[in-house]
Amino acid sequence: MYFAVASRDPKTWLDGLLPRMDSTEGLHWSALVDGAFDHGAGPFRTAIPRHALYGENGTLRDLLSASPYLLPLDGLAGEERHAMLSALGKHCQGRPMLSFVASWEAPERLVQLWQSCLQPVVEGDDSRFLLRFADTRVLSALPVALGPAAWAQLTAPVAQWHLVNRDGLIETLPLGGHRTEPEAHRSGPLKLTQDELDRMVDAAMPDALLDALYRQAPGILAATERVQSHRRVAQAFALARQHRVEAMPDMLLLASYALATGEAGLQSPGLQQRLRESHKSPEALREYLFAEARW
Repeated sequence: MYFAVASRDPKTWLDGLLPRMDSTEGLHWSALVDGAFDHGAGPFRTAIPRHALYGENGTLRDLLSASPYLLPLDGLAGEERHAMLSALGKHCQGRPMLSFVASWEAPERLVQLWQSCLQPVVEGDDSRFLLRFADTRVLSALPVALGPAAWAQLTAPVAQWHLVNRDGLIETLPLGGHRTEPEAHRSGPLKLTQDELDRMVDAAMPDALLDALYRQAPGILAATERVQSHRRVAQAFALARQHRVEAMPDMLLLASYALATGEAGLQSPGLQQRLRESHKSPEALREYLFAEARW
């Protein structure tokens, strides 16, 4: 799998995060780790008990071995906390699986409050889907993709939420005003509109395109830094959406072209003309992309 994230040593962000932890009173700090990225490999080893979001008796029990989990940090201080977070950061380095939450609730309670958010339902549809918000690629998109009500329900028990972003740096999520536990936590799953789901799907598409390209032709990605690759493919996908290019082979071609030619290629008059005419002549767009990408 291709992860379009920078691989930075955790010392890049660790010294900035620790003072935030030390300056808060009455809050429980935990690392949120997406265990799916360790599935089938070696998990992070620590004596600290972890609290899995997928329980042994719930509907997600079959995914327990790949569950995201909270790793409490309250019992650590000073050099011990620094050493543990450094080890955790190195374990997760280069993979989108690590964020840090501060909550008024203990980790066990936070896990309970988040149960309603693990499998949202879309309005008008009885089916549920898995919301993998411990994946920082997903998490970083949620403040924009979700409406205020859904975002408030997910973040209600959280006072601060910091993630290691694509650049390998700490990014603070916008939580809005006063945080509290809403009544929505007491009954029913998180409900999303079709527009919210569509925005989430759009946010995930550049990563999906990159992963498909990596599986089909990894050499295409070798010459470009991972974060830059994501930026270029995201620009290509935005153009595809603007001009209603929806076929996956065509989007993959456009993404490959973007990687090969850069931003200048995406802005070229020749491409812009064929994109405008793509609904009439998709073959012309494909021929142009094949010819200009110089495989």
